[in-house]
Amino acid sequence: MSEDIYIIDTSSLLGIKPENFPPDIYVGMWSNIENITKNGRLISHRYVLEELRKYEGKKDKILKWAEKHKNIFKDVTPQQTKLVQQILGKFPSLIDINGSVEADPFIIALALEKEPQQTLFPSRKTVVTEEKLKGNKTKIPFVAQDFGVSCVNIFDMFRREGWKW
Repeated sequence: MSEDIYIIDTSSLLGIKPENFPPDIYVGMWSNIENITKNGRLISHRYVLEELRKYEGKKDKILKWAEKHKNIFKDVTPQQTKLVQQILGKFPSLIDINGSVEADPFIIALALEKEPQQTLFPSRKTVVTEEKLKGNKTKIPFVAQDFGVSCVNIFDMFRREGWKW
């Protein structure tokens, strides 16, 4: 049976910054993160990497980690472009129209995107974000829920995986 694939948002990457969870103390956590990253089960979108580059200093350790793991940051596909159009058609306030390209609709589109080849046990894709579902505010959890995509925070992802240290 296939295992979950987690699509991690900028907010969750910032939540586990090595400055807050030093790898020499949280050895198990970082080892587990490395394992699901190597197995292709922790992915993100290239716009998340761009957000990290924009908002974090060059010495920031989560940015250094992200740069070392560039392969997890997926490029835009034609299918994602169509999905983002659907998402923003229904929820235009998910992004700031006057700002630069934002990762949020692409995170959801990556979760909705169908795999090029169907397997006997398709993986369930779950968005990992620290944004909270509050009423009908247009945040990732609200939009994802409307499209049938599961959302968890980083610690719920750890719980789903059964990680303990």
